[in-house]
Amino acid sequence: MSNINHILLPTDGSEGSMHAAEVAGELSRALQAKVTVLYVLSDEFLLEHSWGAAEFIGGRPEGLRPVEEIRDSLEKSAREKEILATTQALGEINPEPEIALEWGHAAEQITKFAEGSQVSLIVIGSHGRSGLKRAFLGSVSQAVANQAHCPVTIVK
Repeated sequence: MSNINHILLPTDGSEGSMHAAEVAGELSRALQAKVTVLYVLSDEFLLEHSWGAAEFIGGRPEGLRPVEEIRDSLEKSAREKEILATTQALGEINPEPEIALEWGHAAEQITKFAEGSQVSLIVIGSHGRSGLKRAFLGSVSQAVANQAHCPVTIVK
């Protein structure tokens, strides 16, 4: 396992992602590997917010805001909630985790990012969120395991 020097930790902030973060943190400390936390946003999020289905912000429905403003808002929310919770679940690691946000289909973006960033191990939770927050992991973890160029650890 000494050739594991870069761990990719996809997250959606779910309980499954938090368990995966704990395992990734332990591996990072044991192997002295860097960790990148990846959060993938889908254009489906834009649809959910652009049709006024989401809450009102600043006295106007989000659907009346430009798409880039909605994207920025969703990215900011992900950084302040899901990504922050995930980095805390990692525990103390050195170096500090890198943070990446991507837009697209989760499994595709995870495998594409892993290959392009020379990731040597992906640690992913087996079950993610469901309902309006979007099912992220679970079937995504299986797709990643099937498509990834590197080993994948699926954490229950």
